[in-house]
Amino acid sequence: MRSKTSLFLATSTVSMLMAFAAPAFAQQTPSSDAGLSGDGDAAQASGEAIVVTGSRIARPELESPMPVSVTNMERALDLGRTSAIEALELDPALGTNQNLSSDVRGWDAGIAAVNLRDLGTNRSLTLIDGQRRVSGSARSSAVDIGMIPVSMIDRIEVVTGGAAAIYGADAVTGAVNIITKRNIEGLHISGLAGISERGDAAKYLVSLATGGKFADGRGSFSIGGTYSQSNPLIYTDRFDWRDWPTYRANPDNTGIDDGIPDRVLAPNTRQLYFDYVPTYWLNGQRYMVENGNVRESNCDIEYSPGQYAVCDGGDGRNLSDRDQFRGGLKSLALMGRVDYSITDAIEFSTHFSYARQKYDGTYNYWRDDSRTTYFSGPVPGGRGASAKLDNPYLPDSVRQVMLDNNLTSLYIDRTYGNFPEREEDHDRESYTIGSSLSGKLGSSFKWEAFWQYGRVTDDVTEANVPWKSHWIAARDAIADPVTGAPICRDAAARAQGCVPFDIFSTEPATEAQIKWAMADRHERRVNTQQIYGANVNGPLFALPYGDVSVAVGVEHRKETLKTTDDPLALAGELVYGAGPSEHPELDKSFNVSEAYGEVVIPLLRDLPFARRLEVEGAYRYSDYSTVGSTHAWKAGAMWSPVDGLSFRGVVSRSVRTPNFGELYEAKVETLTGAYTDACSLALYYASQTRAANCKALGIDTPFETPRIGPVVVTGGNPDLKPETSNSLTLGAILQPRFLPGLDITVDYWDIDIKNVITQFSYATLIRLCVDAPTVDNPYCARVTRDPVTHYATRVESNQLNAARLYARGVDIGVGYRRPVGEGTLSLSFKGTYLLDKVTETTPGIPEGDVVSDGAWENPRFRGNLLTSYKIDALNIALNTRFISAATYELNTDSDEAYPRQHIPAKVYNDLSVQYDIGDKYQFGFGVNNIFNIMPTHMPTIYRDDRIYGVVGRYFFTTVKLNF
Repeated sequence: MRSKTSLFLATSTVSMLMAFAAPAFAQQTPSSDAGLSGDGDAAQASGEAIVVTGSRIARPELESPMPVSVTNMERALDLGRTSAIEALELDPALGTNQNLSSDVRGWDAGIAAVNLRDLGTNRSLTLIDGQRRVSGSARSSAVDIGMIPVSMIDRIEVVTGGAAAIYGADAVTGAVNIITKRNIEGLHISGLAGISERGDAAKYLVSLATGGKFADGRGSFSIGGTYSQSNPLIYTDRFDWRDWPTYRANPDNTGIDDGIPDRVLAPNTRQLYFDYVPTYWLNGQRYMVENGNVRESNCDIEYSPGQYAVCDGGDGRNLSDRDQFRGGLKSLALMGRVDYSITDAIEFSTHFSYARQKYDGTYNYWRDDSRTTYFSGPVPGGRGASAKLDNPYLPDSVRQVMLDNNLTSLYIDRTYGNFPEREEDHDRESYTIGSSLSGKLGSSFKWEAFWQYGRVTDDVTEANVPWKSHWIAARDAIADPVTGAPICRDAAARAQGCVPFDIFSTEPATEAQIKWAMADRHERRVNTQQIYGANVNGPLFALPYGDVSVAVGVEHRKETLKTTDDPLALAGELVYGAGPSEHPELDKSFNVSEAYGEVVIPLLRDLPFARRLEVEGAYRYSDYSTVGSTHAWKAGAMWSPVDGLSFRGVVSRSVRTPNFGELYEAKVETLTGAYTDACSLALYYASQTRAANCKALGIDTPFETPRIGPVVVTGGNPDLKPETSNSLTLGAILQPRFLPGLDITVDYWDIDIKNVITQFSYATLIRLCVDAPTVDNPYCARVTRDPVTHYATRVESNQLNAARLYARGVDIGVGYRRPVGEGTLSLSFKGTYLLDKVTETTPGIPEGDVVSDGAWENPRFRGNLLTSYKIDALNIALNTRFISAATYELNTDSDEAYPRQHIPAKVYNDLSVQYDIGDKYQFGFGVNNIFNIMPTHMPTIYRDDRIYGVVGRYFFTTVKLNF
């Protein structure tokens, strides 16, 4: 394990030095930002007391010890970013957020959720105007920020590091606070349209916002809405269907460090048994049926030989050819608020938001084969289709093969591309209403009491799912003894209206066949949240160098989740092996009562080497109905020895309680498809420990070919404990007087999470079992093997508190603005360098560590530089995004694991030009990814649309109208 102490000391020293010499991550005013400012106000400290995210006590914006990064939504729109999540993707502190490309057909397909430090959306808290919002997720607490109209977003503030003491659970890695617009006057209309140079991946956006005052200025209102549309992008929009690079086990490999790569690249991967035409396996050979004729199916290069061979080139199908890189989404979002001064000391506020989203996702065509995984489940009749001699659709060529081999039945393996593609569509609706009363106590204290209710519904339609008993009955046809026409063999099915289909045909299925053999699965998920509370803040008493400020408050929150599934799915007709997943129904709730306090103490001010010295602290007590009481706290300090130089630091302890899915998900047993055991030929000799442990399990000879996988048990765990996190942030701020308009900061951050709630995959559990020092470990206890064959037959893979996760890094940035010629030049930069990111699956056993820092999904360095120049009515901006070189796979046993590990650095440039016509009109255009940079053509990476992106060069236009 790496030395934490030495790393910390070295990094802290470097951070302090860099504060004087290098660009840094500037703390900005809330009216602009470090990465997307462009108007120059970002670098100017106004000194006005405001509430910045990460605290509940108002103070000048540059006096917070917690680094706050701010993104201006209007500037992001100028750069072609059509949503809040796209704007935040320009902040390197955020990882691979949940977006239209990250989960195209999962539980939460279509939502936009924040992932700070790439440590999980469930560890990042999202706020709207400092208040929690109801979750948009089917199982977690993740908030869908796509439900907020961009026309009403002023800025987005990001605080990284533990913030649970201020905002409560889930703020383990920090908080994202979306600040909405107030005091809008007039009517503001904006629009954007964009399309890739290939004529696809189009996006559209129209926004309106208006507001004003009433009751002689005692009241004000603001309201706005946004309609947006993103078109889907699929595999063949970017790649030829033959292009499917994968790494395969090298058949020539003899062991670790033998000078032979453990894997080889198969650039045109195929699977013969999933061809679009019927195929079958007979006498050690795969055959295909084309236009009624039988011929051998062949590979150019064969890997994993046998009945379920994988090939490089030749016949067969690329199973990714219909994959969706990005789902389609249509969204309408509305938001409004009213503020009214009842008296000079009491103000009433109310707000509402409403959103409706329709997400369009696709799965793939249905396919099946003779493995027992297909159609396994409670309804009889599993496995794939079978040709029988009395099937009237049976081609003469196949009949002759069967007769020649004395067969009465023959399994037919294929992809049914002639039936409709499976789909997953989400129709989400969200609304939130809330109100508050606020006022003054005496001359300096402020109080507030508030209430808020939110509800999200998600009506999910999984379309064109094979209806198990109907499909099985329809594919088994016989000739009607009277008419000779094909009918279903099953008499009971015929009585229900069974319509047979030809398992050998590639002609499009008829409407009657589709209606009988397929069905739509309908699910409904409802999240609710109710919060009420009160708080008081203000100066408590005076010290020689300033007032001691405090904030105290109480909150009560109740959240519910109810999910219902289709009766056909619950009966096993639309849920089965190799088909749609089982989604156990939930009807759960929890409530939590909390009390919190925060204090800021000014110790010294305007003294030699102490222009300002201030300390602060916060504490939160929470009592959950699920896990009992929890405690979170933070302590911080800010020291300015001289004007223009400040040092800051915060240490905190945060808590994350398990969510509904982690606690209550019912156990599900699934029979997996073909898998490669850690004791197989390709992996057996990866290390002496693994080989010895495989032998200890009775596997003296490596498994030679992939096997039908074990039964995998997944689900929640009601005995889970909360995660606890210790966070540390140390930084420096430099604002040199000799260079006005420049802010420089450096911040070292360290997040260490214990009792991490996780769910290891069955393959990971099998690997951890044989990579530990002995087989006497908790992971082997979760793997059941056949006593004779020693194949894995069952793996317990439900949720558990097992791991430790820690990450460390340095944030750097700069904000600078100065006159140049007739205009103004602005530079703003954000960057983060990842020092460590490690998951300890078994603390104390380094063989189980999963190292992520420097891997392609967690590159060492990411940076974003915005350069803009404004002269009169013209504003030109160039945004440059940098991703450092990375490694394909870090957790390997030797340098021979892959034939290629290096992934080169990528630089993306986006250009935008805006032109103002008077005060009312603005028109603009831009090009994103000017040089058409695409992902490195390596397995998995080549198709990544989250980190690198596969859209390519992209053109857009913008318009803004103000009346």
